[in-house]
Amino acid sequence: MWNPKPFFIVISICFFALSKCTSAASGGKPLVTASGGKPLVTAITKDANTLLYTAPLKDGRPLVVDLSGPAITLACSSKTGTVTRLSASATDGANPLFPVSFSAAASCASKAPAGAVGVAGLAPSSQSSFPAQVARTQKVAKKVALCLPSDGKTTSGNSVGVAIFGGGPLFFIPSDRGDFTTMLAGTAPLHGFNGSPGYFLSATGITVDRKKVPLSVSGPLVVGLSSTIPYTALRADVYAPFVKAFDQAAASPNFSPFVSRVAAVAPFERCYNSTKLSVGLSRLGYPVPQIELLLEGGQSFSVLGANSMVQVNANTACLGFARMKAAGGHQAPAAVIGGFQLENHLLVLDEEKKQFGFTTYLGAIGLSCSSFNFTRAA
Repeated sequence: MWNPKPFFIVISICFFALSKCTSAASGGKPLVTASGGKPLVTAITKDANTLLYTAPLKDGRPLVVDLSGPAITLACSSKTGTVTRLSASATDGANPLFPVSFSAAASCASKAPAGAVGVAGLAPSSQSSFPAQVARTQKVAKKVALCLPSDGKTTSGNSVGVAIFGGGPLFFIPSDRGDFTTMLAGTAPLHGFNGSPGYFLSATGITVDRKKVPLSVSGPLVVGLSSTIPYTALRADVYAPFVKAFDQAAASPNFSPFVSRVAAVAPFERCYNSTKLSVGLSRLGYPVPQIELLLEGGQSFSVLGANSMVQVNANTACLGFARMKAAGGHQAPAAVIGGFQLENHLLVLDEEKKQFGFTTYLGAIGLSCSSFNFTRAA
């Protein structure tokens, strides 16, 4: 059964004990250099090899950003965890203002993920997560504005995304376009799922080219969000009818001039000649059927060609959805939206309101997650 709850209860107990020790060691006062109640901003980069997203939060060294992680984790040997100093910059939402460092409780792991020194867990409902510790030490909201970059080939320019911890606003260049945390394309309630850490939504279905995919699932679909799995994973009973619907839509006159099947490239099952797709390429990506996740409340999260098609080599692009391999049958979520499908959307994760918000695909309006100005304000 897909239920890691007992493991995370143990982690919570360990962190409760650690936080008491930290408080005692500092005379009951938090070890923190406060930002004066201002949110904190950090850059987000994508590792081209691991496809993980990292932020330079530990002495300028990267921590993996994990939407499902309940805690901050470092490579160390202590069985009771450790206390470390993390750093970011205070922000007004348009630029970094000044550096901020603060003490944080961290658990220990035998080794860190490749290319990083640890993990910044962002999961809600955990006092040990990175957002919870920022909220507590900086006196800001338990709210994250996260924009994942799509280019993992470099560490500057168009490959740098942004995260703001503690609320908004968040302005992209040019800043006169307004606060994007208030310009959301949709919102949906956040839910728990089997005691698991992470962010979960409820959906009423999936459409491909505006036609609802016929599913045998009764009731709402549980949908998770993940920044550590690279591509959206669908449970087997959802994946099969979804792919069938995509095949049917791709064969229609609207798409058949561009969509030509080629041999599959693992882990994907549907791949296409990208030379033909390129004929219809636009700022929305390749001309393929639009996918929409119909969310609780009546709004939908749209996946356009830019976020559905993965360029695997010079001549091949594949549908970036995978068959879920997790055990547990219907005890697993119906879908977990992976990092690739979340890229270049501003995501607003508001634990206090228990709400998930998202903008339209930023490329559609000539922006990207790299449009934040990291030049320090004078």
